[in-house]
Amino acid sequence: MMRKITMCTAIGLLSFACQARPTVTPAPVSQGAREESLDIWATNHPEASRELGNWVQKHPEAAEQFFRWDSKHAGAAKSFVTWSITHPGSDIDEFALTHRGWDVFNTIMERHHGAADAFMKWCRKHPNASESLMNHPGGLHWAGTHLYQAYWDMKRSGL
Repeated sequence: MMRKITMCTAIGLLSFACQARPTVTPAPVSQGAREESLDIWATNHPEASRELGNWVQKHPEAAEQFFRWDSKHAGAAKSFVTWSITHPGSDIDEFALTHRGWDVFNTIMERHHGAADAFMKWCRKHPNASESLMNHPGGLHWAGTHLYQAYWDMKRSGL
């Protein structure tokens, strides 16, 4: 038995269909993490920059691997930084368990567990600076090669 659809029924169905469709809301941007040129990142975040430099000096091999990882997997690196900030009670092992299949990161973490944990703590201590850096795909790699390369490059070459 066929039913006649009235104009009111059609409008009602159309209205319902439009309301039932999921909407995509962009993720909120942290108030403190603003878009800024990488050239002035260290000037805008002097304490974070100095402490990141100290981390690179203390963990040059891990730093080089983190920088290389960010250059090839910028989205994953940004996710790691964001996760670190938004999960303050979680440790590096929990991140690895919840992000299986991140082979490059897992290799870094296995070889440089302490350095990865220290980097996570740096992100949490300086959330605005770390987010600002990661707002640029490859931002960590840029910082590593433009601000701190001498720290890890000298260690690697044995100087």
